[in-house]
Amino acid sequence: MRACFVVRRAAWCGATRAFADAATLLAARGYETCFTARAGTEAALRLAALGHDVIDVGGGGWLRLGWRLRRVVSRRLTEVLFVHDDAEHLAAAAAVRLAGRGAVVRRTPMGERLALGRDGRFAMRLAATGFVFAHADDLRGVTPPRGALAAGVAVPGVSAAALRPAPAAGAIAPADAPRLAIFAGADMRREALVALRALALLAPRLPALRATFVSPAADADVVRIEAAALGVADRIEWRAIGAPGDDALEAAALRWVIARADDAAFAVLDALTHGVPVVAERTPVIGRFVEDGVSGVLRHRGEEPEWASLVATTLARADALEALRRGARRAAAQWTPDAGAEGWVQVTEAARDRARWSA
Repeated sequence: MRACFVVRRAAWCGATRAFADAATLLAARGYETCFTARAGTEAALRLAALGHDVIDVGGGGWLRLGWRLRRVVSRRLTEVLFVHDDAEHLAAAAAVRLAGRGAVVRRTPMGERLALGRDGRFAMRLAATGFVFAHADDLRGVTPPRGALAAGVAVPGVSAAALRPAPAAGAIAPADAPRLAIFAGADMRREALVALRALALLAPRLPALRATFVSPAADADVVRIEAAALGVADRIEWRAIGAPGDDALEAAALRWVIARADDAAFAVLDALTHGVPVVAERTPVIGRFVEDGVSGVLRHRGEEPEWASLVATTLARADALEALRRGARRAAAQWTPDAGAEGWVQVTEAARDRARWSA
């Protein structure tokens, strides 16, 4: 069984991470997997660093990409191509049609609805297509297009991090020298600037507070300039999303998650598995993983003073913060690394049914 994951996005993101995890799960069960991505991009470099087989297919429109993917399908005898959006779907469907073999499985990111545009509908006419969703709630109420292959659910998962040792007697407690890990996902620049302004408001109240700010590399200059203007740049360590060796959660007391879809899901799961409570806006995606008052603190969208007050109050209550840490660990235990394995195998096996390839 051979499967290929098509990645057009240049930046590393939650959607690409979901594919990386899926490839690992399938490979552990005997499937041969590979990725196609443009050489030199963050996504390609990160996938290679994780040990995945990455094939450079360059850029260009769907027909050019489809022609290059056709060579991968033919030479590797690929049976299933996984995609995320209309552009990837159409290119993969063209490759399948040109190669005369295979099917496509389209994944819908966490918390989003299946949205087939004109290219997606055309792709459905070119190649047999199945669907996979990141949560049962996302599949509920969805009617796959006529003629589609099986639709399944493959939830995300994370490996449990090693427990951090308790502070030694006489050591500085986390609440006395707190670190806030801020995760700002893609297309969240405005919200990221709100977090920086809240951090500036916290500075007089918590002079020892330090932060690790994780954001897309493309946003780095903007957020650094804002931090400098607010006078908090010296309090912040900067990290790019997906950077190898990211230890932003190792010493964090809280993680403030500012993200959507897959970015939000993985940012929350990474925090929970490290026993780090989450502070975030109450959204449908984050609410799937975090219980308010148990494994984190959720609030409706607020302004800088409200967020600053929330973070300060949470850090100040040592006993409550320790209870949140324990709750975070318990919550993480529900999302094991192989939680989505059955779903990925289900949609892959359905897509490799040769009798349906020409349906």
